[in-house]
Amino acid sequence: MLKKKYLIAIFIIVFLITIVIASLVFADNPDVYKDTDNDGLTDYQEKAIYQTSWNNSDTDNDGYNDGQEVANNYSPKQKYLKMYEADTDNDGLNDEWEIKLGTNLMVRDTDGDGFLDGSEVYNGYSPTDSGTIKLEKKIEVDIANFNLKYSLGNIILDEFKISTGKPSTPTPRGEFHITQKFPIKHYYGYPNTPWNLQFTKRNGLGYYIHTAYWHEKFGQENVSGGCVNVPQEKMERLYSWANEETKVIIK
Repeated sequence: MLKKKYLIAIFIIVFLITIVIASLVFADNPDVYKDTDNDGLTDYQEKAIYQTSWNNSDTDNDGYNDGQEVANNYSPKQKYLKMYEADTDNDGLNDEWEIKLGTNLMVRDTDGDGFLDGSEVYNGYSPTDSGTIKLEKKIEVDIANFNLKYSLGNIILDEFKISTGKPSTPTPRGEFHITQKFPIKHYYGYPNTPWNLQFTKRNGLGYYIHTAYWHEKFGQENVSGGCVNVPQEKMERLYSWANEETKVIIK
């Protein structure tokens, strides 16, 4: 009985401490509950994440309120631009990735280590930690589910539907690395194909991740000669981000 009373007492003490800590946290952050300009973003989100005006519902004055723009993946700070098209602080890292990675939209060097956030991400370093530990850059292709995603460390930067090799010309499976980058390639019957990432060569043939302007079967059917086909609006960003250290896993 005595032991049971001790356990109950400990539980009550822990419960009370939890309540006190939570009260202090929320007392120090009243903005998590407020939406002063009634735009769909809390004052905390406006101040700490998007750096938008907490008392002006349309920060960029484009006719759409900030919350509406964020919900549709548009920048609430840059008129008519998607989040991934905007680079508010001109550091080489688009605003969508800044938010995913926890960097500051208004500061070019978030961790103050002397390197721009975009440069750190391209080279595989954390833009929020001034340390020198590299993070893995990885592209993962799931052939069966027509899916490609790529990540820095454990943070997925983008994910979308793709098309890979036909059964007669399958895409190689396994673990690879980007070996070369070509801004333009001329494939048989498809000249001037932009944004090409070579990940292996077999029997004298190169295999690439590249855009495919000649079809819209992404996520529906595998139609390539062995390459990974990516929608045009997705490929330029992937191409710019990837380097020759980037791992490619195809399964």
